[in-house]
Amino acid sequence: MRNNTAWRRYQDKLKHKSAARKTVRRLPGYVLIFCIALVLIKGGFFLLEALMSRPATHTTAGTPETEGIDHSGLRRRIDPAAFVNARESKIQSRSGARAYTFHTSLDPDLQESLISMMDRRWSRQIAIVVMDPQTGRILGMASLDKTDSSKDPCLSAAFPAASLFKIITAAAAMETCGYGPETRLNFNGGKYTLYRSQLKETVNKYTNSLTLERAFAQSVNPIFGKIGQNCLGGANLEKYATRFGFNQEINFDLPLDTSVVKISDQAYNWAEIACGFNSTTRMSPLHGAMLAAAVVNNGRLMVPRIVDTASVNGRVVYRGKTEILDRCVTPEIARRLRPLMEASVTRGTARGSFRGNTGQELLKNFHIGGKTGSINNNPQQIRYDWFAGYAQHRQSGKKIAASVLVAHEKYIGTRAPEYFRKIVFDYFENRINTSGSP
Repeated sequence: MRNNTAWRRYQDKLKHKSAARKTVRRLPGYVLIFCIALVLIKGGFFLLEALMSRPATHTTAGTPETEGIDHSGLRRRIDPAAFVNARESKIQSRSGARAYTFHTSLDPDLQESLISMMDRRWSRQIAIVVMDPQTGRILGMASLDKTDSSKDPCLSAAFPAASLFKIITAAAAMETCGYGPETRLNFNGGKYTLYRSQLKETVNKYTNSLTLERAFAQSVNPIFGKIGQNCLGGANLEKYATRFGFNQEINFDLPLDTSVVKISDQAYNWAEIACGFNSTTRMSPLHGAMLAAAVVNNGRLMVPRIVDTASVNGRVVYRGKTEILDRCVTPEIARRLRPLMEASVTRGTARGSFRGNTGQELLKNFHIGGKTGSINNNPQQIRYDWFAGYAQHRQSGKKIAASVLVAHEKYIGTRAPEYFRKIVFDYFENRINTSGSP
C-alpha cells in the first residue's frame, strides 16, 4: 500500500515537470500572440481616430455641390443680353450645365415705366440709367438702339460727354483754385462758342460777368474754357477726371466700356476738355449717373452693381457688396457743387423741362439738380442730348440719381431733361404719399 502511494507521487511529479517544460516551450508563442494583439488594438484606435477627424461631407442625391463664385466668375456666367430692358428683377441664365438665377436690384415698376416712356419715333438711340447714390445699386436701366438691337447703349462709351464734363471742372476749380458758387468770372463773346480770343483775360465794355453758379447753370463755354486753361491746366484736369472714373475700368457686373478723356500738352486742348467742347471725351450713360450720384453722395463715387445675389438650385453662390470706387471730392466741395446743379434746373439750361404744375410740384417737394449737355455729330446728322442729375425728397431724404442720353435724328423728340422729370415723378409717385412722407 505504501509502495502504491509512493508510485503515484512519483507519477504526479513527472506530470508537473512535463507541464512546466511544455509551458516554457510555449512561452515565446504566447509572447508573440500578445504582441500581435497589442499592435492590432493600437492600430484600431489610430484608424478610428483618423476616421472621426475627417470633415463630414453632406451631399444631396441628384444635386451636385456648387462652390461660391467671385465677381470675375459672376461676369463669366452672365448673359448680358438677358439684362437688356429686363422687366423682372429675377433673371434666369444658363452657364455650361448649370442654371443660374440672378436676383437683381432692378425695380420692376420703374423698369416698366422707363421702357414705356421711350420716344422711339425720332430717336436713334436712348439710354436711361437710374441708381441709388449711396449703394451704387442700379434701380432701372432701359435702352433703345436702332442701329444694333443687340447692344445696350447704357453700357457704351461711344458718346461725347459734352458739357457733363463741367461737373468735373467745377469740382476741380472749387478744390484747387478756391472758387465758390458766388465767385465772379468774366467772358467775352458768345456763351456757347470757344474761340482762342475768348480765352484771354480781356476786360472791356463788351465783357460779361457771371458767378460760377450762373455760368454752370447756363453752361457758358468761355468761362469753363478759361478755368481749364488758366487755372487748372492739363495735370489737374487729368487728376480729377480719373477721380471721377475716367480712364479706368469700372468693375460693373456687366461688360462696361471705359470712359475716356485724352489730354494733350496744348493749352487750348485744356480749354476744350474743361468745357466739354470736343468729341474726344467719351463716356457711358451709366457713368453719367455715377457722376450725379457722387455729388449727392458727399463726393463718394460708388461702384455700380446690378446683381444682388446669384444662386444655383436655391443655393446662394454670390452676394453683391457696396464698394467705393473713389473719393472724388470732399463732402464740403460736394455740398458747394449742389447749388450749381440745382440752379441748372431752376434757372438754367434745364428750366424749361420743369415748368408747369408737375415740374413745380416736384421742385416744391424735392431738391433736384443736374447738368445738361448737347453736341452735334454733323456727319451722321445726330444731336446728342444729355442730362445727369439727382432728386432728393426734402422730408425723408430719400434720393436717386439718373442719367439720360438721347441721340436725336432729323427731328428733336423728347429731350433728356424731360425724361428725367418723368423718372422722378414715376419713381416717387407710389413711394411718397399725399402727406409727403415715404
